[in-house]
Amino acid sequence: MTFAKGIFCFYRQETWLADAKLIEANGLEVDEFDLTGEIMPVDKKVDGEDVFVYRGSRVTRGNGRGIVTATGEETEYGEIFKQRWGLAKYQFPSLVKKKYFILPALLFPPFVVSLSFYSSLFLTCLVFLAVAVFVILIQNNDLFKYVLISSEMKKIKSKKIQFHDETALESMSSVDIICFDKTGVLTTRDIEVKRIQFADESPDMNSFASDNVIFGLTKIACALCNDIIFFERLNQADPIDRALISFALKNQVDINELAVKYKRIYEKPFDSEDRYMACGYEVNGKRIYFAKGDPEVILRMCKEYVTVTGIQEKITLNFRSSIVSKTNSIDQKGDRTIALAYSYSTLEPPPSHYTFLCMLQLENPVEPGAHRVIKTMKEKGIRTLIVTGDRPETAMKVSKEVGLDDKSNYFLTGKIMERMDISEVARQSDYISVFARLLPSQKGILITSLQRRNKSVVMVGDGANDTIALKVADVGISFAENSSPFAKRVSKILINNLADLLTIIQSAGQTKKRIKYLTLSRAMVLVSMSLILYSQMLSLLFIHFL
Repeated sequence: MTFAKGIFCFYRQETWLADAKLIEANGLEVDEFDLTGEIMPVDKKVDGEDVFVYRGSRVTRGNGRGIVTATGEETEYGEIFKQRWGLAKYQFPSLVKKKYFILPALLFPPFVVSLSFYSSLFLTCLVFLAVAVFVILIQNNDLFKYVLISSEMKKIKSKKIQFHDETALESMSSVDIICFDKTGVLTTRDIEVKRIQFADESPDMNSFASDNVIFGLTKIACALCNDIIFFERLNQADPIDRALISFALKNQVDINELAVKYKRIYEKPFDSEDRYMACGYEVNGKRIYFAKGDPEVILRMCKEYVTVTGIQEKITLNFRSSIVSKTNSIDQKGDRTIALAYSYSTLEPPPSHYTFLCMLQLENPVEPGAHRVIKTMKEKGIRTLIVTGDRPETAMKVSKEVGLDDKSNYFLTGKIMERMDISEVARQSDYISVFARLLPSQKGILITSLQRRNKSVVMVGDGANDTIALKVADVGISFAENSSPFAKRVSKILINNLADLLTIIQSAGQTKKRIKYLTLSRAMVLVSMSLILYSQMLSLLFIHFL
């Protein structure tokens, strides 16, 4: 579809086909995962910091209007489509080049002297011809590199690591910086319930398997308080809904049984303006309502809270301050918070007020092997950076968890980079390890700025939003599974998991050492051969003239 620049409207579930600047937004939330890699939908407001909606984004809630600023290949997503993919094999090198004949020419004096002193002309010519061919071949550095790299490639490929460009192995031996995307690379693609905070305590997550009534109510709220109508489509649900339902499933909640037992009688879908959703159910002739959303919003809807033991207390100013303080603390550390509330109201929905149940801390968990990979890179003297479209708070949290940078609290965002010269971006990268809220093109700009400082840069990413960075990097690495088709197309290497990165680095380092030792050995052979031939020539001449 071709857009002329003008004003266009977009609505829920539509995928936007142009870049546009908002002029009106009504509860608008946009899924920008393909573009930025951020799991959670982004709240868009006209007076907000980010007033743009980009091509490839999906409207998850609300609607709005915007002025189209770019179409087709001019859009951020269009830049991704410009990237081209090529398959490069390690070519068998030329056996003979002009420069290889310089050393064989030095064999001419010993050859002439040998012809004068030895009676067998044929044997002498044959020996020196074999020596000349040997000297030509032993000078061919590309030939020996080809043999060593091909041998190492067979070992690597046996581990199901795919190479689109076989020359990438040699490049990996001299890497200076490795840039990691966050979501799907250093972290999983899912959100999990990390901790549940009740009014009086935060129990161990394993304790929810007990028969505690409040724990049971919490699990039911997690299973039912969502916008999902058909649980078979759980993979299409909002990340928070998936996280809560997964928590319920892990704690022995039979969702199919609940779906039969609990009849939904009321629902109020989530709205980015209200910041909460609510639903009501009828069970055994009684009614129960649940609300889920921003802790401050849920607090305003409640008159009392419940303790782990089931005792209800009036909400006080101290309790409100405590919840707000905990929420801010968790958000600043990079995790997300939501609150749950319930009501046993018998009146027609919606209930006049709720009882505050608990607050849930959600996290995007780190991949199990990420810390080991980062640690190994540090030991090898390779710098590691996080290059992501996600929130800076989340990126900083992941940075500390994987051990990438546990001292610095500095980061750089795409909005700041827009106002900086590219040389200044490169200079800042000398001491900043976290780059957040980057658009795909900004990831490419960052890598280019690093390369201008004579750095060999590797990019590890899995999304369409990483395509430009994967293409411009010296070596782009993605995953054989769970990666965007765009990322796979432009990557030189496809790995199965982060641990494969260590295999490639180790193999590249070993190959580089072998090439170095073999080069030294070949030089020693050439020197020794030359000394032997010239010593023999001098000996023959000495005997002749004696």
